[in-house]
Amino acid sequence: MSEIISSGAALVVVDMQVGTVANARSQPADRLIVDVGRAISGFREAGRPVVFAISTGTPPGITQYGSQGRTWPSTDTELAVGIHAQEDELIIHRAAWSAFANTKLHEHLTAAAVTEVVIVGIATTFGVESTARSAADLGYDVIVLAEAVSDPDPAGHDRTLTRVIPALGRVLSLGG
Repeated sequence: MSEIISSGAALVVVDMQVGTVANARSQPADRLIVDVGRAISGFREAGRPVVFAISTGTPPGITQYGSQGRTWPSTDTELAVGIHAQEDELIIHRAAWSAFANTKLHEHLTAAAVTEVVIVGIATTFGVESTARSAADLGYDVIVLAEAVSDPDPAGHDRTLTRVIPALGRVLSLGG
């Protein structure tokens, strides 16, 4: 784990919340929680920032699946059992695909001199990929930890990890 955590790295934990962990299929929820927990512990031990991004709903607009702009019940936006934020860690709430969209995440990371974003969470093809794309667009080095992400669609998960993320940054393993 120490080889992943640079002096300019921050961990962004995407949507590890009550309303989303049940959608973990490419990596089962219980295993995902353990691996995300390992990443969180590693960053804390290294004294590096940990940020929790919580989805509160969907952005406005019409999609193939109907109208958007939905808001999740507050019980769905609580961190999943086994995932805990410390008092000094940033929790951002958003109703957008990327953790950077309409939040203060970029400003927070800039103030902390972060140059590298390590992303974990769910869903690989939604919040994780969108956050990775935004991070790359903003000039961050991007790492996604393979064991610490999951998706409802195993084929989409694999495509994101083998085709999309390598074009934006790196896919690495938690190791050990």
